[in-house]
Amino acid sequence: MATSQKFGGDWTEEKMNLFTRYLDAYLIALQNQKFKKIYIDAFAGTGEIETSDGDQHLAGSAKRALASKMKFDHYYFIEADTTKAAELQNMVDEEFSQIKQTVTVYCGDANEMLAQIIEDVDWRYNRGLLFLDPYATQVNWTTLEIVAQTKSIDVWYLFPFSALERMLPNNGKYEKWEDCIDRLLGDKGWRTEFYKKDPQISLFDLCPNDPGLQTGNQLIKDANPEKVKEYILSRLTEVFPCVSKNARIFRNSNRAPMFLFCFAISNESKAAQRLALRIADYILKNK
Repeated sequence: MATSQKFGGDWTEEKMNLFTRYLDAYLIALQNQKFKKIYIDAFAGTGEIETSDGDQHLAGSAKRALASKMKFDHYYFIEADTTKAAELQNMVDEEFSQIKQTVTVYCGDANEMLAQIIEDVDWRYNRGLLFLDPYATQVNWTTLEIVAQTKSIDVWYLFPFSALERMLPNNGKYEKWEDCIDRLLGDKGWRTEFYKKDPQISLFDLCPNDPGLQTGNQLIKDANPEKVKEYILSRLTEVFPCVSKNARIFRNSNRAPMFLFCFAISNESKAAQRLALRIADYILKNK
């Protein structure tokens, strides 16, 4: 049995249940299609989860995908930690030996491995479901662009909301984080979207000729959680042809936003978009 990993909280089970419901519906919807079905889990872990408070022991996304009654034609799991990747492989060999020939476990950087998987698959004849569940800011925006270019993958992305919030200080002194934010969001527009010039009159405004009082253009943060959420979704819609507007914010016990669970579709077919979005929105709107 794989060693459980400790992370998350009460929302972890909610996240897992939301995703599993979509996964099951996805397999049913595509069961009579000619395309082969591919599952990709970019932060697969060991297959077992223990929440940080120790109150819950849950099957992870990899185990849930493998245990689904209906099957994918191939499963790709990515895990950066060598020990966890080995435990995941052992779990596959011992608990899912009947389908282990359809499973590939990669150990390495999620961005690099995902790009390699996408390059190796002929997406004209395959359809995919991707679960992006990073611990923090590991997912590069360029990776999302590569995924969208397949025009064949549905994506569930647990965006690191609290990590982004920590890198956006109220006083506008974000210089140490701006490269990371650029990589995470894929542009520089957040600077003007989330910050504005301090409207309060400074001493420099009153005494413009006194160099000792010059403070420059001081910035203050102008972004509540809802505004940040809308910006993230707007960025996704610039890459994917269809994005759910009902992304779920997961909060900690103090009600502070932790993650934003987003759903995006790379398929350009309007019929495929309508079906996938109807399923995802129903799941996201209902507890």
